[in-house]
Amino acid sequence: MANERKVWSFQDQLQVGDRGEQLFMERYPKKLTIHPGYDGDFIEVNSGKKIELKTDTYNMEKSSNFFIEKYSNLEKQKPGSIWQAHAHGCDVFCYMFVRHNLWFQFNDLPQLIDRVNHLTSNKGLVYIKNNGFISAGYKVDRDSIADLSTIWEF
Repeated sequence: MANERKVWSFQDQLQVGDRGEQLFMERYPKKLTIHPGYDGDFIEVNSGKKIELKTDTYNMEKSSNFFIEKYSNLEKQKPGSIWQAHAHGCDVFCYMFVRHNLWFQFNDLPQLIDRVNHLTSNKGLVYIKNNGFISAGYKVDRDSIADLSTIWEF
């Protein structure tokens, strides 16, 4: 069927994230340790800053957007992405495009959340079907929030 959307496998996406985390840890300019638990990915050793990483395999040349996940589980209204990172006390949110060897680093999550909330206030959610649940988020033009980030190439 032409209109059917791909169903994403949580396990496959977890493997993508794990590979991205390994690469990020090797390339990040400061020493990192893995953060235990599910409320962040890394800790900067010297500063103690907690970092959340989003790994994206999408081709940036095909779209000028980030996909910012509002709900990791729509039915349970579990926050995703930047909202989850902020709720977990993360200081930094990084969005990495592994195919292009770069990441956008956002150091002010409240400012990022305010901007994304403003940009998406009149937009509909994009639904992503996963095995057993649906996540939802927004397409956010990279240029509309790039001024809030530092771009790192590796």
